[in-house]
Amino acid sequence: MNEKIVIFKNEKTGDLIHSYNAIKKIIRNNVNKEIIIYLSHYNFEMNFLFDSPNVRIKSINEKISLIDKFRIVNYFLKKKIKTVYIFKPSFYLFILPVFFRKIKFYGICVNKNSYLRPPNILRLFLTNFVINDRGTAKIRPSIHDLHLKLISNGATSYNFSSLDNKSNKDNKSYLFLHFNKFKFSLLNWGLNELFIIIDKLKDNFDYIALTNDLNDNETNNLLSKKYSDFGKTKVKYYPNIKGKSLFELIGNAQLVLSFHGMITSIGALQNTKVLDLFNCTITNKKDFYKYKNAFHEFKPKINNYEFIIPRKDCLKTLKKINNIIMYGRKINSKAF
Repeated sequence: MNEKIVIFKNEKTGDLIHSYNAIKKIIRNNVNKEIIIYLSHYNFEMNFLFDSPNVRIKSINEKISLIDKFRIVNYFLKKKIKTVYIFKPSFYLFILPVFFRKIKFYGICVNKNSYLRPPNILRLFLTNFVINDRGTAKIRPSIHDLHLKLISNGATSYNFSSLDNKSNKDNKSYLFLHFNKFKFSLLNWGLNELFIIIDKLKDNFDYIALTNDLNDNETNNLLSKKYSDFGKTKVKYYPNIKGKSLFELIGNAQLVLSFHGMITSIGALQNTKVLDLFNCTITNKKDFYKYKNAFHEFKPKINNYEFIIPRKDCLKTLKKINNIIMYGRKINSKAF
């Protein structure tokens, strides 16, 4: 294992999930090489996804610090690196090929109208790259497919999910529900709306597994008290759950209900049924194309993934949710 492959994916956890299949393919195709994966502090606890004898995980900041830069350069100078995959389009990472000419660099580049990351001059030093065109009005490939295209000689047709290792110990049908205070607030929702959603949906499942944002102590205390008696509430509350425990709780659910992001991506990766609340505010044509492209960039292409655009009227949104649970084309109660 003298030759090494380096992968940079120092982003949020949701973004990491969209790179999962590409990273796993690199690992499977290079069992005789040591693979170094740089993860951010946000997604470092998901390193178990890449557990393999030939894989080493390193942690750096999402916004690469001066110390991180020094350590990266030092590592590149000392080790025999064959290939580097830049899955996080950071300007600093695209400078490395200028100085390390013997290494093959592959990267995801971003175009957005006149904005280019990296600029064309730096792209000349890449062995190969694909472009995520965020400025186009056309439907663009998902970031998942772009990653696989980068490492697979241009092939673009893939299934998103490759994990289906559920191990629900209590064999209960539960709804996984996540409370994201910020995204709730965008609709002028709060805890009262969360309680309404729980009361309206709890009879459709054996129970509801409820999670909240990490380190929100005030909300954690309120929810812990309200749902302390599982026998009466049919709600199991999991304060500050993260890493592998969170991953498994999502994967074993009968249905995941959450605003678009990390939670819905983790559910999709495990082939769990997902109802994605895709929040957007469209006031003009520009907004429409922005949200449409964002949706296609990050929406997993699996058969049990539904979405709705929630309204500020919580009860109208709940009516949509119930209709999909009962009669949805991809997910419905008959399949539970």
